[in-house]
Amino acid sequence: MTDGTISHYRILEKLGAGGMGVVYKGFDIRLDRAVALKFLPDNMAQDTQALERFRREAHAASALNHPAICTIYDVGEEDHRPFIAMEFIDGETLTQHIHGKPLPLETILDLGMQIADALDVAHGEGIIHRDIKPSNVFVTKRGQAKVLDFGLAKLVAKDSLGTSADDSSPRAPQEPLSIVGVISGTPSYMSPEQIRGDDLDRRTDIFALGLLLYEMATGRQAFGGKTGGAIIESILTRAPNAAHLANPEIPAELEEIINKCLEKDRAQRYASAGEVRAALRQLKRDTESGQTLRTQTVTIAAAAAPPRAGRYGWKELATVGAVVVALLAVAGWFYNARHAKALSKMDTVVLADFSNKTGDVIFDDTLRQGLAAQLQQSPFLSLVSEQRIQQTLRLMGKAPDTKLAPPVIGDVCQRAGSKAYLSGSISTMGSQYVIGVKAVNCQTGDSLAQEQVTANGKENVLKALGEASTKLREELGESLKTVEKLDTPIEQASTPSLEALQAYSLGRKTMQRQGEFTDALPLLKRSIELDPKFAMAYAMLGTTYHNLGEKTLAADYTKKAYDLRSRVSEWEKFYIESHYYHFVTGDLEKARQAYELWAQIYPREDVPLTNLGIVYQTLGQYYKAVDEFRAALRLAPDDSLGAGNLVFGLINLNRLDEARVASDEALSKNLDSGDLRLYLYQLAFLKNDSAGMARQVAWSAGKPGIENLMLYAEADTDAYFGKLEKARQLSSQAATSAERAGEKDMAAGCEAAQALREVLYGNAAEAREHVSRTLATSNSRDAQYVAALVLALTDDTARAQKLAEDLDKRYPEDTVVRFNYLPTIRAQLALKDADGGDKAVQALDAASPYELGIPGNATFWTNLYPVYVRGEAFLVAGDGPQAAAEFQKIVDWRGVVINEPIGALAELELARSWALAGEKQKSRTSYEAFLKLWKDADEDIPVLQQAKAEYAKIQ
Repeated sequence: MTDGTISHYRILEKLGAGGMGVVYKGFDIRLDRAVALKFLPDNMAQDTQALERFRREAHAASALNHPAICTIYDVGEEDHRPFIAMEFIDGETLTQHIHGKPLPLETILDLGMQIADALDVAHGEGIIHRDIKPSNVFVTKRGQAKVLDFGLAKLVAKDSLGTSADDSSPRAPQEPLSIVGVISGTPSYMSPEQIRGDDLDRRTDIFALGLLLYEMATGRQAFGGKTGGAIIESILTRAPNAAHLANPEIPAELEEIINKCLEKDRAQRYASAGEVRAALRQLKRDTESGQTLRTQTVTIAAAAAPPRAGRYGWKELATVGAVVVALLAVAGWFYNARHAKALSKMDTVVLADFSNKTGDVIFDDTLRQGLAAQLQQSPFLSLVSEQRIQQTLRLMGKAPDTKLAPPVIGDVCQRAGSKAYLSGSISTMGSQYVIGVKAVNCQTGDSLAQEQVTANGKENVLKALGEASTKLREELGESLKTVEKLDTPIEQASTPSLEALQAYSLGRKTMQRQGEFTDALPLLKRSIELDPKFAMAYAMLGTTYHNLGEKTLAADYTKKAYDLRSRVSEWEKFYIESHYYHFVTGDLEKARQAYELWAQIYPREDVPLTNLGIVYQTLGQYYKAVDEFRAALRLAPDDSLGAGNLVFGLINLNRLDEARVASDEALSKNLDSGDLRLYLYQLAFLKNDSAGMARQVAWSAGKPGIENLMLYAEADTDAYFGKLEKARQLSSQAATSAERAGEKDMAAGCEAAQALREVLYGNAAEAREHVSRTLATSNSRDAQYVAALVLALTDDTARAQKLAEDLDKRYPEDTVVRFNYLPTIRAQLALKDADGGDKAVQALDAASPYELGIPGNATFWTNLYPVYVRGEAFLVAGDGPQAAAEFQKIVDWRGVVINEPIGALAELELARSWALAGEKQKSRTSYEAFLKLWKDADEDIPVLQQAKAEYAKIQ
């Protein structure tokens, strides 16, 4: 079949054939694009199992949307021959790409991460590939990996993939599929459990991924053999030859990743493909920052003259041995003299308080903060966080404000597992100030390095401190290259004002040691009053306001920091620019790139990893978010913010048991915070634990900046169960609490949320009243979006359109606005037209990649509204099954929707969808589920009255 037409596809040429398929290049006449068309071989066209495998490939792959997975366009049948139309890939197979030679490290890591990410997405959908091999991975001419051939894919319940039993999925498990006489998989790329016929989980694909990495790194298969039996025996009983023997250039870390993937016992492998991706990404960062260790092979050269034939006598051997020993000793001494370092890249250090012998309180806290700002520029040194110090002091039975001076600092250093502590002192000598800094081994008390400088006058103290710290960095083992490149003077990187630096230091301490964002604000504001050009103080204010949900103020202060960034250090520039894209422009792709680069240059820094996780969370990529949160916690295990992020990420994935374990661990380490308490409330809600919710509400009472969040959550919970009057009262209390704390955006958010509840439940007039209050309080991005959506739902088209246009104008680069908020508003407006259903679905196409995300994080929740509106669009268009599929997403993603009103309404809309589709039993079941949720609801809610009337008609 090299010419002719199948359906609306023109056959152009044959591309290849295998045991389970023949592939042709084709052309889609309707859409004017190249495609690949896959047919079953003639000898299998009537084989029921082959047909089922073919069907499964189409079903599995079509459920996945990922740049590293070959896209399925269509499934059809012509003359009783089924075919799959898929993306045409202009490239070559990974087998051809390797071509028997090791690939460059950068290529291995890039392709490995792409394949791991594709598998992670498939596993997240309950799909195990089971046939990962080089011939099933294409590499495009642009270096993009494409996983294909899901013919052996198996759909399983998510908990059999290794996730929590709390996970749920509408997909039913499938029995393993094999063709008589054909082994299910390719022997060279099968896992031990696959060979044995054991039940499989996602770790079988991780073993195969390890085989791909091995082959890319060495140019050869890990398990070879002349027969299938020999290969199988090798996989079951032998270890592959060490990868570095075939390619001495690969880093030891890559070999460790490969070996962990190839563990015979799957319990010893990586638990998920996401973990493999994270390990490869970390290796890439380390490689680009020059911190990898290559596998070394040491050889001793022979003497210049060739050896004589015959035997050596004992005297000759003794002489040669003595010479070799002497040479080795000299070489060892020379190597150690040249390369010995006081610290290694694995060591951490604790920063002690300065000893202030001047009697001038301006130096209290100030010099320690100045030294921290200087040392923070170093990618080599890793300072123990303030949170970790506080945790250690608590374990020692010390007060949080205990001075970090001898002998306390030595104990803190040892208990924190650090190698050394850095201490400093300042004293006066006439008109001069004498500043000393030193590094001390906290195990032995030995001095590792020390510097002493003098400053003429108070105004030169920070400059002198910077000079001393630069010299100290070199003495401790940092390369001269990074010291020279990353050494902005303290007075430039922070501020020349000692008073401003002191206020800034106290503000940071309040945030980091006490977790009190609200209390930190006046101190940080004082620092910019004292120095209006203090860039990092503006940046820290931006972050503080963002964490409080005040996004307008967060953007204003971050923009000011961005305008002043020419004065700052490289580390601070990364901080400011990444936050600018995140908080000001909202361009999450640029923010992601900035965080990635920051993490590469500073691989021991947890902040960019934390914020990468938040970016992925906003985009709905929850597996990636959890990977980043875990990576950040490994670097900063005592960070309360990081602990809370991990708990929330696990909740998003419906991994409730894991979230409970993570929250218990955080509380046991005293890593408490308002955010963690909110997540504990949400966890209790999802577990139907009323007492647990009440405990968190009681904990938050009277706490500025936290109380309003918990009252807001309580309002959502009551509204979720149809208790609208109680929700109104709690929402009003939440808004008042927010206003009392000076949080205008949060107060507006409370009003906007109540407006949305009212309109969804059928109270248009009340909704418009709350919209007016919202816009009178704030015109922030999130508040304006909800206001526009509510107005669209109340048929106030003109005002909704005007607000949408303003959003478009004010936020031209904002990812959330462009791909979530505006498509949702426009779709809702389109539903008012006669053919609005189809128009609305088209308007929401732009939202598809990000529709599962959390767009309004830290202000208020509007999660999965693009999905909800798309479901409504399909109802308007008369497509019941498609509508049901959308509303089912909301039911399935409970950990994202949590207690939002559409979580309950999704059951009602499912009932209406199934009724439209003629599925009466399914419709009744969904109506009953909704009415059970609303058994104690206010009787006068219009949507409840409608639901009861509809239910009565289908009895």
